[in-house]
Amino acid sequence: MPWALTADRLEHQAGIPLFEQGEDGYHPTSAGHQVLTIADKIEALVTELEAVLSANADAEQVELRVAVAAELGSEFLQDLTDFSRLHPHIRLRISTSHEPEDDVVTRKCEVGLCLVDPLPRHLRGIRIATLRQAGYASTTYLDHKGRGLAPQEYDWVRCTSSSRVRAMKQWDDIFCRTIRVSAYVDNWSALRGSAEQGLGAAFLWTFVADSEPRLNRVTPLHEELGIGLHLVVRDDVPMDQATRQFMNDMAKRLPVRVGNT
Repeated sequence: MPWALTADRLEHQAGIPLFEQGEDGYHPTSAGHQVLTIADKIEALVTELEAVLSANADAEQVELRVAVAAELGSEFLQDLTDFSRLHPHIRLRISTSHEPEDDVVTRKCEVGLCLVDPLPRHLRGIRIATLRQAGYASTTYLDHKGRGLAPQEYDWVRCTSSSRVRAMKQWDDIFCRTIRVSAYVDNWSALRGSAEQGLGAAFLWTFVADSEPRLNRVTPLHEELGIGLHLVVRDDVPMDQATRQFMNDMAKRLPVRVGNT
């Protein structure tokens, strides 16, 4: 591989190791991380040069695999669509995953949109925001059930799908023994839709539910339940042009979408 040959040459010239072997493969040393940072800058300059030289040429379409945390559902689909329209030469292959960060590490995808704190080993990336959750119910449901009641007096919709997101697990620990469950669903989209249609209250992302006029918050915001939203890539692979364009674009779009940090 060209990068492996370059790394070997750099290690020989510098006289210091750039990568070290662990149980799960090779990973950058402190000096290796610095080299990767510089390599990214060089790649960006090369990309800029290529863009200038081929400004009037049709760009060859490339594929970029992106794994999105299943707990986010399709909330960022519009942002991904806008990116695709702006960069038609990049064909996105989007998948949902309960472990998008692991998918990046195992090379099932190039980029992960993850809900993690802290950032796992062997990954680098951009922290977009802290996402938080609260309980919500529809106006229709509250008109029927009553407003200002204790959370335990409402009917709740719960999500049965397995989740590693701490906020969701803690919500279950707090409420699961004291609430009446009106329905179980197996994914985020169904959870949100059930609350909007008045099936019961549900624990939803505030950046989604606060902007939905049909939903009303029925529990306090649990600040301690926040989770980091990150865009991540492997820490041992320089970003190519498509990955860099995606990271830079999403780093601008997503904070506007979620509206907090």
